[in-house]
Amino acid sequence: MSKIGKIVELLIDWDEEQFADLGVDIMSLVESPAIGINWQAFSEEELDEECPIIAMASSADFGEVLDYNYTVEINQTEAGFSTLQDTLKAIIGLDILGKKNPKDEGEVKYRYAGPSAEREMCKSLLRLGKVYTDKEIERLTTINGDDAYHSDSSDNFFKYKSGVNCRHYWEQVRLFREGMKTVVVSEGRAPGIAGRSMESQPRGGRFMSQWSFSDDDQMIITGPSMTPDILIPRKNEDGSVFHVYFTKETIEKISRKFLEENKQHQTDINHDDSITSENTLLESWIVTDPEMDKSKSMGFDVPVGTWMVSYKINNEDTWNKIKNKELNGFSITGSFIEKAYKK
Repeated sequence: MSKIGKIVELLIDWDEEQFADLGVDIMSLVESPAIGINWQAFSEEELDEECPIIAMASSADFGEVLDYNYTVEINQTEAGFSTLQDTLKAIIGLDILGKKNPKDEGEVKYRYAGPSAEREMCKSLLRLGKVYTDKEIERLTTINGDDAYHSDSSDNFFKYKSGVNCRHYWEQVRLFREGMKTVVVSEGRAPGIAGRSMESQPRGGRFMSQWSFSDDDQMIITGPSMTPDILIPRKNEDGSVFHVYFTKETIEKISRKFLEENKQHQTDINHDDSITSENTLLESWIVTDPEMDKSKSMGFDVPVGTWMVSYKINNEDTWNKIKNKELNGFSITGSFIEKAYKK
């Protein structure tokens, strides 16, 4: 299992004491949002367009075929075993695991899972039953057309499976080897969107595979600027990695102070500190009910406490960078108190 270093909560107050110089100063338009969520807004026409389907490259050279004569499967997501055969296999598997070095965390791989399929690609993957590393899944991906998804094609198949309304997902497994035998421990659905079917997403996942914005007459972008409890990686001066996060309570304080201090029109590009006030904040709100919130109708799936913003872009060059996918989301610049929790 992956190890996380120091975790730091970022604050703008301490024991209810306010600090005038703390908070968000700039809303930056960036290529890669730290929270991993791009901006988006839709017209009704765009929502009705047929979304391209991801096509899979040949899988012959990728993935591992498990020899089930020598494979023991344990599903740790289930409370018990349905058959005597499952029970016997589990005993063998647990015996092997009991002899392993406690520091042996196994090898994490992923297996395509879900109900019977209609799409040929999904049929093929389910039939093969291979397990893949995340790097191998990247190599499986190609795109019908060319730049259909307006994002890095290397991670599309892992995130989006076969596209709109796909009913399948990636299962995370952990492999432990003992001689010829392999113990496969199923850990259930992979974390994040990789473990969720597109069918379960708003509009069948169509919004995830077609980024779009208001038309050129409006030049408006909408998206989350801060999301609570997401671990954002940062590096110390010595190169070591640590993670920071904000609580929903802190995000609400930050958003309120940002407006109170009239900093809402301060933007820059990729944190270059070339601050301009030419772009206009049109909307700012905190999500309190994700299912009923306006963000849901726009295709976002964000948690309670997310700070959503809409900006009118008043610079043609900036707008062209957004349309060309050189800029993809919001990121904040500010000063905060660090409260460390873990090393």
